[in-house]
Amino acid sequence: MANPTTNFGWVMPTSTDLVTDLPADFNTFGQGVDTTLAELKGGTTGQVLSKTSNTDMDFTWIAANPGDITAVNTTAPLQGGATSGAVTLTVDSASTSATGVVQLSDSTSTTSSVLAATPTAVKSAYDLANAAIAKSTVTTAGDIIYRNGTVPTRLAIGTVGQVLTVATGATAPEWKTPTASSPTFVGCSLYKSANASITNATDTTVTFNSENYDTDGFHDTTTNAERITIPAGKGGKYLITAKITYASNTTGIRGIYLYKNAAVFLTYNSGNLQVSGECNVLLSYVVSLNATDYVYFQTYQNSGGALNLNGGSELTTFQASYLGA
Repeated sequence: MANPTTNFGWVMPTSTDLVTDLPADFNTFGQGVDTTLAELKGGTTGQVLSKTSNTDMDFTWIAANPGDITAVNTTAPLQGGATSGAVTLTVDSASTSATGVVQLSDSTSTTSSVLAATPTAVKSAYDLANAAIAKSTVTTAGDIIYRNGTVPTRLAIGTVGQVLTVATGATAPEWKTPTASSPTFVGCSLYKSANASITNATDTTVTFNSENYDTDGFHDTTTNAERITIPAGKGGKYLITAKITYASNTTGIRGIYLYKNAAVFLTYNSGNLQVSGECNVLLSYVVSLNATDYVYFQTYQNSGGALNLNGGSELTTFQASYLGA
């Protein structure tokens, strides 16, 4: 008897013994088993076996402690529960109408109503708000915001009739009342200061030696005195008017014939004018003229002989008035 078991050390007969006392061997073995398993013996109904120490086969019987939980019940957003067996629990997702689990998000632009902002998203939103123009910058309806070089600045609303313009130095806008001004007139008015004899039945170019006004050098009283010439920078639409006044005669017709540059015919006005007293013929025409273009007119009469074209500032005249580009 010198062959103990591995785990409990129960004495077993050795396989090499030539003489074996089987009853004695079983008695020794049985006592070892009985001693080792003694602590597993006994206990009462409902008790459970518990370890007394870390020593092998060191057990004791104790009363069961099932606790006082008899069921797991749930309310939203927690779901599941049971009164026995394995219990599985789940949690609903959050919504605007119920509590629940939410997902975190770093986004500062999402329109989701079930995501929760992280500190990262909150900081980004704060930075955006901090960089925005303060609501308090403007205080009155009609205020304007502009940058003064460093920060957004308020320009208070102007008054009725003011216009928005750029302040001196071109660094900021400002409201100003427009300065009243009259449009600058551009044009000329010419006339003959003395009578001129017009040959019968002959187209005669009329010259002008006097001016009522000439704003920009349209005419010269000695050189090309018949012409109205468009100055540099004054090209555009012009109203051309002309008037001839003939001495009294009741025979034939009187006419005005308007030309541009080298004999480019534009228009005319004439008629049978057998009347007593002075005879007036008027002409008006709108024409587009460029710088260096010029206009002039000729007259015609067939009274049967030479007839005077009467001179005077309101009698035989020639005008050009600038209308616009």
